[in-house]
Formats: sequence, structure tokens, C-alpha cells
Amino acid sequence: MFRVEGELCGHCPGATVYQVGAFPGPRIEGQPVAMDTLEGPGRFTLDLPDGGWYLHAVGGIPDDRGTLNGLGWGSHGGIYGFGRPVAPGEPVRIHVSPLWRDLTHLPLIRGAMLSDDQWHALHRAMARLHEDLSCNIEGDLERAASLTRTRLSALFRRGVGVTMEEYRTRVRLEAAKALLVLSDAPVRDVALEVGYSAPAQLRRMFLRYLGVTPGEFRRLAQAVSESGPAQPPAAGSARRYGLAGALSRWLGPPRTGTVRGEVLYRGDREGRALYIGLFPGPLPDTYPAVWTAIPAPGPFTLRRVPEGRYYVLAAYLAARMRYPGDLGSGFAYGGYGDVDTSGDLARWNPVPVTVRPGDEVAGLRIELVDGEIIRRFGGTWLRAFLPDGR
Repeated sequence: MFRVEGELCGHCPGATVYQVGAFPGPRIEGQPVAMDTLEGPGRFTLDLPDGGWYLHAVGGIPDDRGTLNGLGWGSHGGIYGFGRPVAPGEPVRIHVSPLWRDLTHLPLIRGAMLSDDQWHALHRAMARLHEDLSCNIEGDLERAASLTRTRLSALFRRGVGVTMEEYRTRVRLEAAKALLVLSDAPVRDVALEVGYSAPAQLRRMFLRYLGVTPGEFRRLAQAVSESGPAQPPAAGSARRYGLAGALSRWLGPPRTGTVRGEVLYRGDREGRALYIGLFPGPLPDTYPAVWTAIPAPGPFTLRRVPEGRYYVLAAYLAARMRYPGDLGSGFAYGGYGDVDTSGDLARWNPVPVTVRPGDEVAGLRIELVDGEIIRRFGGTWLRAFLPDGR
């Protein structure tokens, strides 16, 4: 574990809450392993498990479930999505601005809105958009999702909140932002790489969504970053490695592994959902690095686990949940290792597991026991069910 202290600065009109979190990759995905909440720009403190964590900040307005509707974004070491991992003892200063918001960060809704088959079809179409920015909306996406255009369009509206065309535009602009920051390529080459036939189209989209031209965005990004671009390109680097190479270096997946196991329960009660998470400490008093939910005790898999040392903890929740992951409804709990089941936290001693890149930790066995000790934790780590199933 190591402590990070830093400063959040910038201006985000309308924001009433600011959050700073540590994530395994260069963009916000899943829940942070640690988070600090501020009422405005100022000092923050995070206690992080060992590993390479990226710090991202969001300023916005919380809804009635506590989920923050982001109005402005920022990252340590650069603009949002283009920073660098924080090192122990390194000075941290994060600049939050509406200009750096992630245009593809939308409130995906699973729940009763989409069935599992519909959700998987939507994700296949979204993955196709990301892998080929110039793909054909009329044909490629329909084949990827195995649905007609009408049905696929309805899924986008229900699960994402925007049309397919709108989502593709946002994906293209995020890719263009990456190329403008990570390469020295001319704007016309960037426009062609992300699927536009002319630079004027890219300029029009930047002005519509960000209020600046692509060239102005590049200059502002370099000025905001503490040390210029997150990966300063050498002269001619875009021509030598290609624009696709520059983009793939930013989009490359974090170094992760997999954790598999089984949860057992011998009690008489039947719950609504069982949550399993990987935590930096032996108590679920912060956000897990990765988590999943299963309908009842049985096998579980945690994918895309950042390398590090974690405690595997589980909670079985009743049907009266006020929101997904409401620990106040928990009636059984457990953890991996030789744990005490008397309810005395002083004797609670789960065993940590170490996850390395590319490896799989398998065969974990967690036996749940009845008890209300789980209710003593805040439950904020599960206030919003993640649509990607982590």
C-alpha cells in the first residue's frame, strides 16, 4: 500500500461534487480501487494497493442513486485518458475541464431494460464500431449483432441512450483526440484515419462537441499536461509507426489476469444476488478492483483483474435491496481463506491472492455463513451495477 496526496484544480461550471479515483487503465472503466470525494477543487488523499494505478477525476452532479453525471474530466500526468500511472511520492496535480470529457462515457443501462441476449448483441455491435471506425452502419453492425437495423437501433437507444450514428461519431472523436495527443500527424491524416473523408468534417464535429478546432484541442492538451503530451512523439513518429500504431498504444489493454472460484452456502435462506469482489484490504470498506454478481451460490469468474494483491470477499443479499449491491440487505458473507465465522472482526483473517499479468488464479473456495456483520459496511462500492458484468 502507498498513499497519494495531490491537488485537484480547474473549473467545471455547474459541478457540485468532484471525485478522484484510481483505475487500472488510462480511462475510467469499472469501479476505482480507491476514491476521494470533494465539494470543490482542492486537496485529496488516496491509499492505494501496490501496482500501477491511473488517477482520473470527474466533476459533476450526483443523481438520486449517488452516481455522478460528469460535466468535466481530468487525469494525472495529462488530460483525461492520456495520463500516466502515479508513482509513490510523486507530486500529483489534476486539471478538470469540460473540454476533456469522454464522449463515449454514457450511462449504460442493463437491469430490466435489456435481456442478456440483447445486451450481448449490443456489445458485439459496439465492439465492431471500436475496431473499425469506418465500418458500415447498414451492414457491418447488423451482421456483428445478428439483428436487423431497426432492432439494433432500438437496442442502442434503450441501452446507451443515443442512436448508432451518434455513438459512432463519439467513438471517432475519441479516437481523433488520442491521435492528436499521441502523434504529430497533420489534422487531415487524423481525419482520414478515424473514418472522415475530409478534414472539414472532423473540424465540424470538434466544434459541435468540444467548442474548439482539432488544432486548438492539440495545443490546449499539450499546455494542460504537466510535461506536454503523455507520450511525446519524436519527430516523424506518426509517419514511422503509422497512425494506427499510435492509437493502439493508447488503447492497449492493461496488464491483467483472471480469478476463478466457487461460492458455497449451506444455510436455509434464498437471496436475490451474490456479489464477489477483489479488495485491497481484508474488509469491504472501499471500492473493489474488480467485482461480479451471480444470482446464487456457485462458480464465479473475475476477468481483467489488474496485477496486484487482493482479498476475495463475498456477500449474499436479500430480495429487498433498495438498489443493486445494497449491503444493508445482506444476510450471509464470506472470504477466501481460513476465516473466523463468529462475527468478531478482530478474528477475521482472509488470505490474500496475488494476480499476475496473463495468469489465472483458480480453485478458490468461499463458504458463506449467516450473519449481519456485512451490514456494518457502507455499501457504496456497489451502488451501481456495472453493465459489463465485472
